[in-house]
Amino acid sequence: MKFDIEADWSLNLLCNYDCEYCFARSSTEHHLVGRMSPEELLDFFDSTGKTWMLHLTGGEPFFYPGFVYLCRTLTSRHYVSLNSNLSSGRVREFAAEIDPARVQFVHCGVHVEERDRRNGWRNLWTNVACLVEGGFPLYASLVMTPAAFDDFPRVEEAFAALGVPLIPKAIRGAYEGRRYPQAYTEAERTKFRRFSEQAGLVAKTGTCQPDWESITINPMLDRDYLDGVPDFTGIPCSAGRLFVSIGYDGRIFRCGAKTELGNIFERRLHLFPDDRPCNDEHCPYFCLRYSSFQKDAAANYPCQDEPGALRQTLVTIRGIRRELGNRIAAFSQPERP
Repeated sequence: MKFDIEADWSLNLLCNYDCEYCFARSSTEHHLVGRMSPEELLDFFDSTGKTWMLHLTGGEPFFYPGFVYLCRTLTSRHYVSLNSNLSSGRVREFAAEIDPARVQFVHCGVHVEERDRRNGWRNLWTNVACLVEGGFPLYASLVMTPAAFDDFPRVEEAFAALGVPLIPKAIRGAYEGRRYPQAYTEAERTKFRRFSEQAGLVAKTGTCQPDWESITINPMLDRDYLDGVPDFTGIPCSAGRLFVSIGYDGRIFRCGAKTELGNIFERRLHLFPDDRPCNDEHCPYFCLRYSSFQKDAAANYPCQDEPGALRQTLVTIRGIRRELGNRIAAFSQPERP
């Protein structure tokens, strides 16, 4: 796949899952989502004169209005990848209508607790099998909460039977009052690395694998950063020139949400002509691809102090609200006879 620029595009906020560690979901949709037609969006990306790799995430992107049609329109000239819980029946429509040669990968977030709570496993396996049969590059990940270390083996076995690697994904930031990934115990780190190595073996033998050497969003990197993510501040980076992030409100940023470069709804984009020092949030996926940071320097490089402070504040607030809701619900339940 030959493209000129990558974008991490948060299409929407609406999601049917309520994961405690998530910072980008809502039970209601933002009023700007779906404001532009797929044809208008395609025209905007075409007008830049560049071929785009659009990483589509949410919320849950399959809840975006006319999502499959949007993908079909965008992939007529550009490339996409998906980050989804694959719970929607529209996944089968996607597999039937979208050319897998225009899809860099489909990433399935498993989310065991929500999947159990919503009886979503049968639907998941149907959707995964449909994508595999359609020839789509596919992998899955499981966010490694303390409880997930017991869940991982049985879920991994089911994915491996379909030729799909299940990759452990590290928590970054606050979870249940502790800071991760630093809060992982040595036993958990050992298991994490073993699970990740197992995923690597499945990735070598599976039938529908992404090109692991070229994809940016690769959670197999997480096993190298269990002590924390390096602080990239001040290191020259091509974000803003070869990479941008796009919000559900149409705003385009260099990365994170600090340096605004344009707005899709206003049909404007002003990319940097050259690389500039990092001055925003840090992520090992995009940062390692676009910065001049050398991976072998990570062991002796300081880790960031407060990763994604704004996002972690949102996670904390959501956790408090969720706990209050649980207590209120428990209090309002009638006593059992």
